[in-house]
Amino acid sequence: MEGIIIENISNLYYVEIDNEIYECTARGKLKQEDGVVVGDRVQIQIIDKKNKKGVVEVLLPRVMYIKRPKIANLTQIIFVISLKMPKPDLLLLDKQLAYAEYIKVNPVICINKIDLQEKSKNQKSEIIQTYKNAGYNIIETIAKDKKGIEELKQVLENNITAFSGNSGVGKSTLINAIFGKDVTTEGLISQKIKRGKNTTTNIKLYKLQENEYIADTPRLFCI
Repeated sequence: MEGIIIENISNLYYVEIDNEIYECTARGKLKQEDGVVVGDRVQIQIIDKKNKKGVVEVLLPRVMYIKRPKIANLTQIIFVISLKMPKPDLLLLDKQLAYAEYIKVNPVICINKIDLQEKSKNQKSEIIQTYKNAGYNIIETIAKDKKGIEELKQVLENNITAFSGNSGVGKSTLINAIFGKDVTTEGLISQKIKRGKNTTTNIKLYKLQENEYIADTPRLFCI
């Protein structure tokens, strides 16, 4: 059976197949570092259907792979900046965009907290014009008021998307608005998986719809 790895805790891989999650170990070389990671498409052998246990046997070809943070087959990164609190770090944004181009992942810029634009109106216009002229897709949002969320959802369709940006720009609030409820990293993890707090990785894919995931990763995507 074929599925996608949505989380890795120590030597256990949680594979989603037909909206069910199987807890799997891995065979042979697949146990080694970078053998299989979150986002990988794999084939598993089910050894206990009732308790949803299996073994990862085959790693299917990857579209792409990032070593830090370890994730495969990402198709899109949404880079979040805010107009204030914190102020936009455009040098960091440029580095992130360059990295996205390098790894051939679609970049989207999200400007959050646009309700703070009265004193920053000229700055916002300059940012939008600069990056639009460079060919980037820009989405304006007010996460706490859910403004721009529908437009954000549209770019998530049929993508495995990660959010990247400095602390405080509103990534968590945006993700809460997308899911339509307040969630945290631990809050989204099932009780079964929650035991793995002390793990070597805390990357996880959260399913929105068929073929549509948000990657929860603690790292900025930047060279």
